[in-house]
Amino acid sequence: MLTILNRLKGIYKGRKLSKLLLKLKAFGALNEINVDIQIVHPERVALGSYVYIGPGAQINGQGGVEIKSGTIIGPKLTIYSANHRFRDAEYIPYDQIYDFRRVVINENVWIGSNVIIAPGTEIGEGSVIGAGSVVSGKIPPLSIAVGNPCKVIKTRDEEHYYKLKREEKIYLKYKKEGLIALNLTLGYEE
Repeated sequence: MLTILNRLKGIYKGRKLSKLLLKLKAFGALNEINVDIQIVHPERVALGSYVYIGPGAQINGQGGVEIKSGTIIGPKLTIYSANHRFRDAEYIPYDQIYDFRRVVINENVWIGSNVIIAPGTEIGEGSVIGAGSVVSGKIPPLSIAVGNPCKVIKTRDEEHYYKLKREEKIYLKYKKEGLIALNLTLGYEE
C-alpha cells in the first residue's frame, strides 16, 4: 500500500513540476529538474539547455533569474532576486517597496549543495561554487569560490576548460545522450 501511495505522490509532483516549467520565461533542451523545486514568479526565470537542478531548490524570480546552459546545481539551492528596501525606507526595519536585482548564472557553472545566492549576483562562466557558500556580487569566470561570504580561492585551468567547451563536452548533454557511463573513482589509494 505504501508503494502505491509513493507512486501517486510521485505522479502528482511530476504533473505539478510540468505545469510550473511551462510557466518559465525560457526552458532549454534536455534539462533535469527535480520535482521538489519551488519557483516564485516563474515567468521571470529562464533556463538554458542541459541544466540540472537538484532537490529542494527555491528560486525567487521576482527580479529576474537566468541560469545558462550546462549548469549543474546541487541540492537545496536558494536564489533571491529581490529584497525589501531598508535604505531611505518609510518604515523600520524595511518598507513595502522591493529592490529587484537580476541574478545571472553563466554557462557551465557547478554550484554545490546548500548555496544561497543574493539579489544582483552574477556567477561567471565555468565557475565552481563550493557547498554552503553565500554568494553576492560578481564572481569572475573560471573561478573556484567558497565560503560565507563567498570568496575566490583558485581559478580553473583556462586552456583545458575552453578545449572541452570547443569539443562541446558538456556533462549533462553527454549523460542525457547516453555517451558517458557512470565511472566511480574513489580518489584515494588503499
